[in-house]
Amino acid sequence: MKNKYFILAVFLLIAGSVFTGCENNREDAKEEVKQANQAMIEAQAQFEKEWQQFKNDAELKIEANQKKIDDFKVAMKATSNKFKDKYENEVLTLEQNNIELKKKLNVYKYEGKDNWENFKQEFSNDIDSIGNAITGLFKEKD
Repeated sequence: MKNKYFILAVFLLIAGSVFTGCENNREDAKEEVKQANQAMIEAQAQFEKEWQQFKNDAELKIEANQKKIDDFKVAMKATSNKFKDKYENEVLTLEQNNIELKKKLNVYKYEGKDNWENFKQEFSNDIDSIGNAITGLFKEKD
């Protein structure tokens, strides 16, 4: 009989310890989730800030490219047909590429840091190549 009470007491002691330990783990887990949520909110805010800066800069470059294209079109009107034939398709292609970049910028959705870094690098390269091609056309014209 004493043995039953001893075993029951040990069992209750172990069960109490387990439940107490689980409660501590639950509190620790809640705190970790809270910290993770805060870190995610901060990371999202940082991305939003970086995105707005990138988008503003990109829109300025796209507008500058469009202005250069428009200036080149005006200059083409005052030149010979031979010159127009040579550069008209190139100008239209650059203008279309510029429009596509603007669309790409407007539809971009954040899909993680790695994808964001890839998008940013690729987009910057594309916009710079259009700008360089436009500048090259102006140099050829002269």
